[in-house]
Amino acid sequence: MKRVIHLVVIFCTFLLALQSTAKAAAMDVAIDAAKGSAGSNTPPLIIVAGEDSYPFQFLDDQGEVAGLLVELWQEWSRVTATPVVFVARHWSESLEQLRQGHAQVHIGLGKTAQRSSEFDFSAPISEVGTYLYLHKSLKDKKQFKDLLPYQIGVVADSAHIPELQRLQPGLMLKTYPSREALLEAVSRGELYIFAGMEGYLRDQGLQQDIMNSFPANIRIAIKKTPIRAAVRKGEHKLLAQIDSGFARLDKDFIQQAERRWLGYQRQQAGIRIAMPLGAEPYGDLGLDGQPHGLFVDIWQLWSEKTGISIDFVASDMNGSLKDVRNGIADVQIGYPENDELNSGLQRVWNLYTMKSRLFVYQQPLTDLTELKGKRIGVFPTSPYLAQLRQALPETQIRFYDSMAAMTAAARKGDITGFVASGALTSHYLLLTQGWGDFHQAPMLEFSTNNYVLTREDEKGLAQRVASGFNSISLQELAAIERKWMLNPQDLIFTGADKRVVLNDSQQAYLAGLGELKMGYLKHWSPMEFTDAAGKFAGINSDVAKLLTEQLGLKLVPLAFDDWQSLIQALLRGDIDIAGSVAETAERKQSLAFSAPYWPSPWALVSRLQQVSVFNLEQLSGQRLAVVEGYHLVPLLMSLQPGLKLVLVADSDAGLAAVADGKADVFIDKVVTLAQRLQGGHFGELKLSLLADFSDQHSRLGINPKYAELVPLIDMALGMLDKPRQQRIYEHWLTADAGHGPLQMSGWLSYLLVSLLSLGLALVGLLIYRRHGAEAQLRRKLEKQLQLLGNRDRLTGLPNRHLLDDRLQQAVLMHGREQGSFALVFVGLDEVKRLTKARSAKEMDRILLIVAGLLQDAVRESDTVARFGAEEFVLILNRIHGRDQVYQLVDSLLHGLTTAAELLQGKDAVSASIGVAFYPKDGDTAIDILKRAVQLSSLAKESGGSCYRVG
Repeated sequence: MKRVIHLVVIFCTFLLALQSTAKAAAMDVAIDAAKGSAGSNTPPLIIVAGEDSYPFQFLDDQGEVAGLLVELWQEWSRVTATPVVFVARHWSESLEQLRQGHAQVHIGLGKTAQRSSEFDFSAPISEVGTYLYLHKSLKDKKQFKDLLPYQIGVVADSAHIPELQRLQPGLMLKTYPSREALLEAVSRGELYIFAGMEGYLRDQGLQQDIMNSFPANIRIAIKKTPIRAAVRKGEHKLLAQIDSGFARLDKDFIQQAERRWLGYQRQQAGIRIAMPLGAEPYGDLGLDGQPHGLFVDIWQLWSEKTGISIDFVASDMNGSLKDVRNGIADVQIGYPENDELNSGLQRVWNLYTMKSRLFVYQQPLTDLTELKGKRIGVFPTSPYLAQLRQALPETQIRFYDSMAAMTAAARKGDITGFVASGALTSHYLLLTQGWGDFHQAPMLEFSTNNYVLTREDEKGLAQRVASGFNSISLQELAAIERKWMLNPQDLIFTGADKRVVLNDSQQAYLAGLGELKMGYLKHWSPMEFTDAAGKFAGINSDVAKLLTEQLGLKLVPLAFDDWQSLIQALLRGDIDIAGSVAETAERKQSLAFSAPYWPSPWALVSRLQQVSVFNLEQLSGQRLAVVEGYHLVPLLMSLQPGLKLVLVADSDAGLAAVADGKADVFIDKVVTLAQRLQGGHFGELKLSLLADFSDQHSRLGINPKYAELVPLIDMALGMLDKPRQQRIYEHWLTADAGHGPLQMSGWLSYLLVSLLSLGLALVGLLIYRRHGAEAQLRRKLEKQLQLLGNRDRLTGLPNRHLLDDRLQQAVLMHGREQGSFALVFVGLDEVKRLTKARSAKEMDRILLIVAGLLQDAVRESDTVARFGAEEFVLILNRIHGRDQVYQLVDSLLHGLTTAAELLQGKDAVSASIGVAFYPKDGDTAIDILKRAVQLSSLAKESGGSCYRVG
């Protein structure tokens, strides 16, 4: 055990050293690139930035410094013809970089008395609003003196600290090393108050959690802080150069940059919303001349959540779109459109789903066939025109431009009725006293999504708007909806805030329960798993939230590594409740069960080259992997005695058993398997649905001592209607275990959600009987899965097949651009001796370390591939000079030497590297690869642990 801990410590040390080396190498490369872009006689300006102050200064997903301040400095670089290089550090370290002279300028920060003693500051280049964010339970706290009893979280060395101490001496401040660490503490519930700047978070899940608990409308303003560049004391010439350059920046450019990153520009009061008039209950002007309506109220709630003010610009429907296109307004309030009939603007958020129905004049309609040969009216811009014509192929359609014109035509007998928004029509008929003249026909209904729209270039605004709507709960939306909708059939948030009706004795029983332990699996996404924050997540976590909302249950989640341990804990009474438990005769003797609450069809995974399996008869004689403890184990043996069962610990172990040839097929829940395969780790496997178990449903397994609780749980589960189920499905089918959104491919997401919406019995029937259609679908899916088969199984790197493709692309691209790229061939030295001295596992670990070292050393745009058993190839695209390549290769050799510390005194790992350049060493993929291999051999002949170049 001590040796394992020692190895882990050494490995972590190595990674830190490697990261530092890679950062230094990256900086050198960036400096060389900056020199090359501005001429060799112009030294670049080194600018240090914080790496987690989104959206002002941060590291993006590619590890590049980005944000509003970066964009302003890049424009400064352009107008002053001064090359710049950005480096990112944690906040405290970024200040230290400037103190030590490793950077010449800090990208931007607030000026304080303490900082002024160390640095000189430029004129303001931007500004940021800073606030104290209060937990919703502290909404009555309005002044700083009210906060004296509470601990306030702040980032160490931030400008908040001296300002808060000035505003209210005696405040208890708790410091955190970074903004990320502070927000993680907030998410864990350690703080009820924290200091932060305006803006929003990149992590939308964390953003929603924090906004729900720390609403923007109760925050307390600290101050508007000017952001200034900082230099070391005495750098007056540099400071004058900075001020002169920023004074030359175009004001329009600054405004556009602010809109991109903040979602709005400071020169205007918040966001302007284009709103068409005459659309009550969605939007209109009230008797007081002020905007009102369902959409208006939703937007006002958005404003409260975000702290961003809003203003409405009134127009008609077409005029509201023109106002957005021409920049008079920032967004359109909510426009009905679909893919066939769209505005051409960017869809930001699906604000509402409008239901449209057929309204018939005087005589109620009993059947759609009664409309044969008759005429009905419709608006020409209705998104459902194609569906309407398909539903009524023998009915004439006439177009009208207003509700008044359509109702008048119906009264005159020109049309039998018309199709329009149910809510809008109901309000119009009520106001014009025509309510009793028209009858709604429920057999013809269309749903239309209403989208918040903005211009295509408004990416920052779109993100800001979406972030705000993400923080609004269904219960809040349902409350607004009930205020405006006359007809219950028009409600779309129905059930979001329904409550189970409990009598006095039931309420008393629930009040006396205390905490209940709910077991779940750590790694069974999307059904249940532990997320990156260590919290219970997945579909079953939402079911648990439903029980808490409806019954007030105090559920304490407990994580388990495997299903066998979880089910045994439930049977022993160590936990009180668990999700996704199948009801069997044996288990019913020891457990109570809820009603079915979730469809849980089973699926099979096999290798791509095998014939797909769709029923148990095809499994006879095959090795079937199944998770130990699943209720299917005895059932499978009784239904198919010829099976050879391979028991595994969890889903990943089952997939690995098939991938490694230890089992022929693996059975598990379809949602779990689909998400695992989508991740790309098992590219050689394929999925097929098992018709024999297509109608399975999940239940909650409950400790029998809580038998009285079961009917109450069933009442709560009854609130889990189809719309709510589908929302939960769609949410977790696009969530990776612990990492937030994972965008599934369209076919897979559609397939899984269809299991819910179409009905599992029908899906099972289609799978079992329609072999012809299924074969076509299977071939399509297999083709898509084969695209994932271009990776090396051990390292996950591109294999030789994919390398060939990447190399051909590099030759074509650089040939067109008349540019140069480098091909680096890395061959490990003395592999035979290394293999004899180590086990297979040790060799695999060495190869993984080498692969990681190579990946960390290159850019996102480059390629690292595994060429052979102990050979790797790097394609370094768009190089600006040989020196940067030589520096990278030097760092690789050094990294391999450092990696030797992991081998506990055994022989070191080294490599012989050949470096060839396109087009000098070859103008075809074959020629340049051949030259790199030759150079690697020359390096090996020279004793290894070196490189040779062409």
